[in-house]
Amino acid sequence: MQRDVIPGVAEALGFTLAVGVYIWLLRARWHWSILILAALVLASFIRHSETLGSLGLTVGALLDALAAWRWWLVAGAAAVAIMGWMRTIPAHLVYRWLVYLSWCILQQLLFQNMVYRRLTAGIGSSWRTSLCAGTLFAAVHLPNPILAPATFLWGTVSTRMFESRPSVPALALWQALLSTILYWLTPVALHHQFRVGPGYWTW
Repeated sequence: MQRDVIPGVAEALGFTLAVGVYIWLLRARWHWSILILAALVLASFIRHSETLGSLGLTVGALLDALAAWRWWLVAGAAAVAIMGWMRTIPAHLVYRWLVYLSWCILQQLLFQNMVYRRLTAGIGSSWRTSLCAGTLFAAVHLPNPILAPATFLWGTVSTRMFESRPSVPALALWQALLSTILYWLTPVALHHQFRVGPGYWTW
């Protein structure tokens, strides 16, 4: 491995490992440990001189992505609306879905910028890199038997989408719609309300 490959790959692996340690060891024992992850992310963003544009957070990129994916997004939103209507979903769950959308924005911000872009800096942009990123994304969703394979597929595909339309909020909207559909189509006895880590077994 060339010397210029090591920093990017090491940062992606290190961040994934840190998230795993938080999920499996620290979250239940020390809630404030989330600040350690936040500090790592902030330090990385400062080190790489990130901007709203490089992070995929500009309005222009969002509008461009929404325009490019509009019919697919409309189809996904329609599927969620129909499935919600069939289940007579109460109005307060709409608010919870919007909260979940915010969580998806944070997930995509971290995944695309702390994992995929760091891998790309080390080994270049390719399907191989996307598969590596998808594998790391799935790893932090273990041992959930529904989420692990789903996040591998979505993590891999979303990085290619980010390459063509680098908009974190647009990808988060995709993730929120697809997650909602997956949640309703799979048995709760398997997905345990999408819990990961030790929480999957204590659900």
